[in-house]
Amino acid sequence: MKAKLEFNLPAEEEQFNAATKAMDWALLVWDLDQQCRDWSKYENHGFNDVQETLQGVRRVIYEAMVEKGVIFPS
Repeated sequence: MKAKLEFNLPAEEEQFNAATKAMDWALLVWDLDQQCRDWSKYENHGFNDVQETLQGVRRVIYEAMVEKGVIFPS
């Protein structure tokens, strides 16, 4: 079985990027899950409260986005 995706660029560039970067997003979420697991299992996070924890998670997300070259849809 074969599948072909077609996009009308530049009008559908956001949809094109979502389709072509799907694996990068999946790996980003997997990396985030592994980081959260590590923090939980080994308590090596240094967070003092929920606010710091959420900021730490957001930092990991944004760093991974830069590393993988993905952006949030607009």
